This record gives sequence, C-alpha cells and structure tokens, in this order.
Amino acid sequence: MVKNRTLISFLITFCSGLAGIIIFPYYTVNPGVLIENHLMLKNDSLTCHSLGEGAETEKCINCHQLSKIGQRLVDGREQKKVNSKSNLLHQSIINIRCFDCHTEHNGFSRENATIKFRHDVLSLDLQKECTQCHSPQIPADDIHRTLTMNCAECHGTEAWKPSHFKLELLGERLNECRSCHENKQPADALHRGLDKAIQCVQSHTTEEWKPSTFDHSKYFLFDNNHPSNCSDCHDVNKTFETYTCYSCHEHNPAKIEKEHLKEGIRNFSDCVECHRSGTEKEAQGKQQKKRVRDRNDN
Repeated sequence: MVKNRTLISFLITFCSGLAGIIIFPYYTVNPGVLIENHLMLKNDSLTCHSLGEGAETEKCINCHQLSKIGQRLVDGREQKKVNSKSNLLHQSIINIRCFDCHTEHNGFSRENATIKFRHDVLSLDLQKECTQCHSPQIPADDIHRTLTMNCAECHGTEAWKPSHFKLELLGERLNECRSCHENKQPADALHRGLDKAIQCVQSHTTEEWKPSTFDHSKYFLFDNNHPSNCSDCHDVNKTFETYTCYSCHEHNPAKIEKEHLKEGIRNFSDCVECHRSGTEKEAQGKQQKKRVRDRNDN
C-alpha cells in the first residue's frame, strides 16, 4: 500500500512538471532574466544551448566572433568605444569555453552578467606579457619606472599584493638603496650623519636590515667624548675605510709625532691600532706591545 502511494505521488509530480514544461517552457526551464541584448532569444534556448550540453562555445562564437570582440557589435557596426584589450584577450584564449568566464540569466542590465576571468585561459605567450593589459595599473614610483621585466616576476595573477619582489631585478640599481628606503633610515646620530652618497649595502644585506654586517666596536668604541657622528672622523663624501683623529682635541700631526717618538713608538699612522676607545689605559698596554714589535722590526 505504501509503495503504491509513493508511485502515485511520483507520477503526479512528474506529470505536473512535464505539463509545466510543455505549457510554460520559458518560465519552467529558464534560470533567470537575460540581458537586454539577448532578450530576443528567450524563447529559443537552442540558439545558445544544446540538450544535455548547456551553452556551447560554438554557438556563442556564431554571433560573437573572437576577432571582432571589443571592435565591432554583432550586427557589424563599429563600437563607439573600441576596447583593444578585450579584443586582444579574446583572440588569445585557448581551449575556448565561453561559460568559463561569462554567465547569463542574471538580469536585464548587461552589468548583471557575471564575468569570472582566469588568466590560465590565455595563451602562454600573453600570460608572460602582463603590460599588454595592465600598463595603466603600473605604479609611477622609481622601481616600476626602472623595471622592464614581466610583472609575474613579482606578482601573482590572483591579486597585485602581496608581491614577491626580488632585488636582483634592479640590476645596476641594486645598490641604490636610498631611492626606495629613505623613509626607513633610522633617526639616530650615526645614520643622520651619513652623506647621501653612502648606501645601505655598506653595512646591511639585501635579505634583512638586522643584524647589520658592520660593527664599529671592532674598530673604535663610541662614548660621550667620541659620539657616533661619522663626519668627525670620516670624509662622508668618500669612504669609511679611511679616517683621521686630527679633527678634534689638540691633535695635530706634529704633536702626535713628537708624543709617540718620545715613547719610542715610530709606527703611529693607524691610531685605532692602539686607541680602540677613549680610555687612556687601554692604549698604554697596547703601546707597550707596539714598542716591542717596532724594536723587533728594526
């Protein structure tokens, strides 16, 4: 008895659905309102669809010829505003399936049509030529004005950010750190005293800011009387490999020579060899060793 009721219920439902399709095919099968330019096809689904196949690409391009998309309308008239980017894209699509990107039946206005574009539908050649479509979106900063390579070297196809920038791409400009990192320069006395000709790579790596590769304490320790003001000891317009101590105190070459010769020290051109800080006693111990070395050398 229960089986009979189930069968009867199924037959009633099936027949009702079949009758609806026969009497009201458009309202029964149609998944939604077509855009205005396709509205004339609402009662002729087979113009776009095949039974059991959905919307077929071959039927789409019967009206929408790929070589004319973005250039001319379906009726042959030239578009008021030519879209060369759209034309380029459609001519470069491989394994074309229009419904991969375009959906219909979403409403009367063409803006309601859903476009789900994916870069992998394009030819491999065009995928490597991002600027063919994205040149208006290239930032106007120094980096992007300099680079000539493909955007894909740093950016993905899903979104512009995050990017994966590679400093090697800068080529000859790799060491021009300040052109990009000026706002990241620390505000301490050491960095404030640097001339603009000095580049970050003299102390930092391109992998990260810290730890710095430069340790000034290996050469001389800063203190209250010897602050980290580079220009006191170095010519900041040249290189930090040379220095002088004659910029401060009572130092002058003649007096330094007299004082050191009196102590028996003849090789005193490299001050920090003995004077690694402003502490006098530290220098005295090293001066004694230096005297011994100078005697042995002679």
